[in-house]
Amino acid sequence: MQLVQYVLTFGKLLKQDQRGVTAIEYGILAAGVAVLIGSLVASDGTFSQTLRSVFQNILNQLPQAESK
Repeated sequence: MQLVQYVLTFGKLLKQDQRGVTAIEYGILAAGVAVLIGSLVASDGTFSQTLRSVFQNILNQLPQAESK
């Protein structure tokens, strides 16, 4: 009988434990942000073209190394 009571008490305590919930929520949020950033950068939309243009302008302004 004590074992049954112990298992029931442990089950109630486990059900009330909320420590892992926050980590799961942050994981889901991080995955959503990663998908959003990936879709913005991977597509050939305005954002992606603008980003490529900015980096190309930076590359064009860097001094070119002379090859020997």
